[in-house]
Amino acid sequence: MKGKILIGLGVILILLIILSIYAIINSFKVVKQNTDNINSKLKENFQNIVRIPDIPPSLRSFEKTVYTWEMITNEKEVTTVTFIHDTAFDRNKNKILATLEMPQGQDASLFVKVMPAVVSDAQALASSQDLEHTNLGSNEKIGYSKIELFTKDENSNQVTKIVWEFDKEKIIESSEEFYENLYKYGELSLRTLYTLQRTALIILSP
Repeated sequence: MKGKILIGLGVILILLIILSIYAIINSFKVVKQNTDNINSKLKENFQNIVRIPDIPPSLRSFEKTVYTWEMITNEKEVTTVTFIHDTAFDRNKNKILATLEMPQGQDASLFVKVMPAVVSDAQALASSQDLEHTNLGSNEKIGYSKIELFTKDENSNQVTKIVWEFDKEKIIESSEEFYENLYKYGELSLRTLYTLQRTALIILSP
């Protein structure tokens, strides 16, 4: 009897190992490749609104991708800017937000100084520089549906955050096939596989 139990447990263990190996392979071969391709295409598209330098993301998650870099003013002052965009890996998400913002604790006046060198969208830049004559509506050429501006505080005219809203179906046209590859999985399976490959990369990183 004991022998049969041990054999049964051994078979279960072997099956679990096989399933784990299969999941790890899929998490890298399918999920990582496609999510990396999506992030790359989105970064390419978002160059129309923000000049993102050729740097890797400072943070990747299932929901968002974050880029952080330093900018230098003409007076050699250094400040940091952050660009965050939704990934829309979730099939039920219909909007993609892209946000340029001043990190907490930074000098708003320096952020304003470097904004012309960072923001490539003329409509958003002009609106942020003249709050009395803003144009926060859609831009058919770039593809966003609206802009939101946020200032340092309610009494300030220094814009420290710009949010662009895109319809998902418009912004993902060049990466539709990569999304379709992800959507072959159920929501829970996709999140699990994504977490698996991200965890493996963190563990294996030097």
